[in-house]
Amino acid sequence: MMSGSFRPGLPLSIVTGLAFVVLLGLGTWQAQKITRKNQLIADIAAGLAADPVGLPVHLDDPAAVAYRRFSFDGTASEQKPVKVFGTNLQGKAGYHLYKPVTREFGRAAIVNFGWVPFELDDLPSLPVGPVSIQGVVMTNPVAGSFTLENDSKNGNWYFADVHEIAAHFGLGSKDYYHFRLFADHSGEPRALPKGSQVRVDIPNNHFQYMLTWYGIAGALLGVYVVFGYKKDDEDG
Repeated sequence: MMSGSFRPGLPLSIVTGLAFVVLLGLGTWQAQKITRKNQLIADIAAGLAADPVGLPVHLDDPAAVAYRRFSFDGTASEQKPVKVFGTNLQGKAGYHLYKPVTREFGRAAIVNFGWVPFELDDLPSLPVGPVSIQGVVMTNPVAGSFTLENDSKNGNWYFADVHEIAAHFGLGSKDYYHFRLFADHSGEPRALPKGSQVRVDIPNNHFQYMLTWYGIAGALLGVYVVFGYKKDDEDG
């Protein structure tokens, strides 16, 4: 048992008090983010489940409608699709097939028509000419620090940069929407390409972070109390 009085000293009390307040603040900050992140995830789920609406002629802020479903009519390019390396929703490696679909007024959407496995010898036929598209808007991806650069000349694509894909198909900056659209799956369940490959990867670790900061604050307070009594015993 501890004996004596509690006398940790003024300097230690000040430093501990400041650190304790900071740790509590960090924990509270993470607690506040839990609600916002849960709402974001709920909004995404609602957007993916909703019926598609007509794609606007102008859409200047793709982030505002990310994970929302849209539909439009257009003309699919006759050119071969770009094959972008990537996994399907089950984690199997393969390619995502991209090519533009141009609307009547001239602006094109860069459409992900679906995923095919590596071992597929011949690519499945994609729509050419008039087509109706419905799917999910996704923002332009950001390459990771270990992502290889695209090599369009040799057909090696490692991430689906909308601007690079559009340039590959000869589109100017005002000729296409600056987002991707993941087309819904069509045909039999096993048909290729496999559409609807929308990955929702939004980490929600704020509860664990909150517990971590509050836990450190509690541990700091415990050490401070123990040290205060111990110091008093040593001084005595």
